[in-house]
Amino acid sequence: MRLLPIVLFALPLPAFADSFTVSSAPTAVTVYTGLAMVTRDISLDVPAGTHEVILPDLPRWLDANSLRVQVDGALLGATRLRTDALPPQPDRDSAPVTAAKARIDDAERNLRDLDDRIEDAQLAADAADARAVFLSGVWSSETLPSEPQALASVAEMIEAQTLSAKKAQVSAKRDAREIAESRPDLEKALADAKAALAALMPPVDTRSLLALTVTAANPGTLNARISYPVNASWQPTYDVLLTQGGAPRVDIRRAAVVSQSSGEAWEDVSMTLSTLQPLGQIAPSELDPPLLWYTDPVQLKARSAPAAEMLQSSEPVMGDAGIARPRFDGPGVSYAVSAPISIAAGAEGAHVALDALTFDARVFARAIPANDSTAFLMAQATNTTQEPLLPADVAQIYVDGALVGRSSFAEVPAGDDIVQAFGSIEDLRLTRTVLDRSEGGRGIISRSSAQTQEIRLDIENLGQKIWPVELLEAAPYTEQDDLTIQWNAQPKPDEINVDDRRGLVQWNFDLDPQASQQILIEQDIRWPEGKVLR
Repeated sequence: MRLLPIVLFALPLPAFADSFTVSSAPTAVTVYTGLAMVTRDISLDVPAGTHEVILPDLPRWLDANSLRVQVDGALLGATRLRTDALPPQPDRDSAPVTAAKARIDDAERNLRDLDDRIEDAQLAADAADARAVFLSGVWSSETLPSEPQALASVAEMIEAQTLSAKKAQVSAKRDAREIAESRPDLEKALADAKAALAALMPPVDTRSLLALTVTAANPGTLNARISYPVNASWQPTYDVLLTQGGAPRVDIRRAAVVSQSSGEAWEDVSMTLSTLQPLGQIAPSELDPPLLWYTDPVQLKARSAPAAEMLQSSEPVMGDAGIARPRFDGPGVSYAVSAPISIAAGAEGAHVALDALTFDARVFARAIPANDSTAFLMAQATNTTQEPLLPADVAQIYVDGALVGRSSFAEVPAGDDIVQAFGSIEDLRLTRTVLDRSEGGRGIISRSSAQTQEIRLDIENLGQKIWPVELLEAAPYTEQDDLTIQWNAQPKPDEINVDDRRGLVQWNFDLDPQASQQILIEQDIRWPEGKVLR
């Protein structure tokens, strides 16, 4: 199979042994962040010789520089892309499009039949009305009999016929009204059918023609693959489920939200999702060595303010803040969707199910009295797969089958720990109290160069369950030698600088039902006279 670049020709076309017109549609799609590569596959039998293969139904906005063609079974020569003055195309509707058009025809036919029935009922009403008008005019006729008995007979006839006409008129109008009541439903059915067809079909002016010159040494089957980029993107989304009990576990149901605005429908395509970023940085940044010089201090001070600002503003340029760093080593990770999928043109947020992962978990309560009034349910598990768990903006969080909320999901490399929160624990109540001091007021004793503080942390278990607790507190720290901090806690913390974060300390303990735990903290901060503590 050969991969050749696209070449646009304005020259007269050569003479071909045969010319084949082949319809095509997207068959496979690889979706990246920011774009997707769409593939169309065609196959046809050709005799030996040089032929022209015409694909008349490609998107109009195709860029010849990005279009790629692979041919197997023949030698690919010139390729020509046309977007204007295209010949008329035969009807090549797909089965879903044909069905949608048939639904429109049925809906329009039902509306016509309804209008015919309404018109028939109205005709009957008009006839009854004309009959009543005629009868009312009989009284003014000069041919009425003069004999009382004969006149009475005519009166009875007019009365009976008028009553019959009025009844027929009322009945016909009632029938017409009842028939018309079903019109809104039929109009909605027609609108829905048209909307369904619009979702399946791109605009009629989005076509271009691709002509391939191929030479087959022998009769046989020619297979061609046409690929081109389109506007599309995807992002992961998760359902994270915690199951408590004797053997707690975390299940992660993975899915992807795919959006595409290519202008063409993807019907039953084979889809692959990739973490690669073709629109990102693919080459290293340029590095300019710094140019240094010296000068007299007086001359340096005499520099103009704008020049000095330019010198200062140039310093950050030599840093690496603008370098885009890859998330993972290697060529990224791909996820193949297990079944063919259809996504309409312009669709946003199509949900594609991927797979489910299960991890053994450690369940505990995380308590931060400085910020929260309750502890929070946490689970920790290890990503035992051979792939990273990608970050997601939205994850739905469940505990024992119940939805408890939504949150983001942080990236977890292979072999790293998953730490996920699962909502508050109302039974674990937290307080942080700044204690009274007899030396001078409540809580904090401040002088011009010293500050003393006493704090009490309390956690109380109001429930009937033993909770393993991790309680966190932030201790002040400094990088200045003449700023001294004495910080003591009873009991002493079990971990210092948690997760390599300076000043973050943690206590680990089990809290029994109806029990409480108290932690006392004393801190004394001193700094040079005349300075201000920040």
